Amino acid sequence: MSATLENAKKIAMEDYFLLATRNWDDKLEDFLPVDDPSTGTQTFDDYAEAETAYFSMDYKGCSQSGGKDVKIELIHMRFRIPHIVRNQILFP
Repeated sequence: MSATLENAKKIAMEDYFLLATRNWDDKLEDFLPVDDPSTGTQTFDDYAEAETAYFSMDYKGCSQSGGKDVKIELIHMRFRIPHIVRNQILFP
């Protein structure tokens, strides 16, 4: 019985939502990767909270934008595999 509980806790720790604010890079001609140090991230255990944060994002709230486009992504991380749930691009 305790092995089942331990497995449930382990699964929950590897099942979360990541809200990433990615900056545009002129040299790459693409947005910087999620693991880049300039990418702002927030993690959530609950989808409803993550989605609320996603929809409340606006360009003014992206302090690291530097006057360039910003990509906001809501990512479901399941067993370390990213699955994009929603994304949008915000323009200055």
